[in-house]
Amino acid sequence: MNLFQISFMKQRRNQLKIFFGVLTAIISCGFLSSNGFAQDLDLFLPQFFSLKNMTVGMGAGLAPDYEGADDFEAIPVPQFRYNFTDGRYVNLLGPSLHVNLIPDRIYGFGPMLRYRPERGSVDDDVVDKLRKVDSAAEAGVFGSALIKNFLFYMAFNKDVTDSHEGYLIDAAGGYRVGIETNVQVILQAIGTYASDDYMETYFGIDKENSDHSGLPEYRAKAGIKDLGLLAALQYKIDSNWAVMGIMKYTRLIGDAADSPIVDDRGDPNNFMDAIIINYSF
Repeated sequence: MNLFQISFMKQRRNQLKIFFGVLTAIISCGFLSSNGFAQDLDLFLPQFFSLKNMTVGMGAGLAPDYEGADDFEAIPVPQFRYNFTDGRYVNLLGPSLHVNLIPDRIYGFGPMLRYRPERGSVDDDVVDKLRKVDSAAEAGVFGSALIKNFLFYMAFNKDVTDSHEGYLIDAAGGYRVGIETNVQVILQAIGTYASDDYMETYFGIDKENSDHSGLPEYRAKAGIKDLGLLAALQYKIDSNWAVMGIMKYTRLIGDAADSPIVDDRGDPNNFMDAIIINYSF
C-alpha cells in the first residue's frame, strides 16, 4: 500500500466520521422535535437519485396532523445515503431506513426500520380526547427491482415496541421520467395493507374512547388501508448540490376511511409535500 492510498483511506475515514456525526444529529433533532413526523411517510427512491458515494440532506414538509386528519403540520425530513461500490447501500429518508445487502445495481433486498410517531396532542378537539397512541418502531424487510426505468418495491414491517402490535405491507410500482441531464422525475403508484391490530389502534374506537370523545364505537378490521400516488423531482444545482421536491397523495379506503376519526372528524384524502436540499460527494 503506497502513501497515496494510505492518505486516501485516512481522508475517507475522517469524512465518514464527520458525516455519520451529522447524520446522528439530523436523526436526533428531526425525530424528537416533531409530534407528528408524518404518520405514513415511507418514501423509497431508487439509486439513480444518488449515484455518488454519500448524500446528506435536510428538508421540511407538511403532513396531516394524524393519519386521516384534515389539519396539517410542519415536519422535518432528514436524508442520508451511502452507496457502496458493489451496489449495496444504506438509505435514510424521512422516518424510514433501508439497508440493501445485495451487491447488485438492479435488485435490492435487506432489513429496514421505520419510526411512527405518537398520536398525542392533535388540533382536532374531539380526536384529541382519544387515548394516546405511543410512538412505534417498526422492523421488517424490503425488496426492490430497478429494471431500466421501472421501479418495483415491496416491504413488510412489524411493530416491535408493542405500540400497535400490528404489521403493514407496502407495495409500489414506478417509472423514471427523463427530462434533462440535471432533472430526474419519479412517478409511483403506492398502496398499503394493514393488519387488524394496526387498524384497530389507529382507526378503531372502543367504549372507553367513545365515552371520552363522544364518537360512536367502531371496529376497524384488516385490509387495504390506502392507495395513492407519489411524485419526486430532483434538480441538480451543480455536481454536488441538489434540491428534491416530493408530493405524496394517499386515499384512505375501506375500514380506515369509514372510521369516525376520518369520516366524521377528518378527511380520507391525505397529502404530504416536502422539499429537501442535499449535498453529494
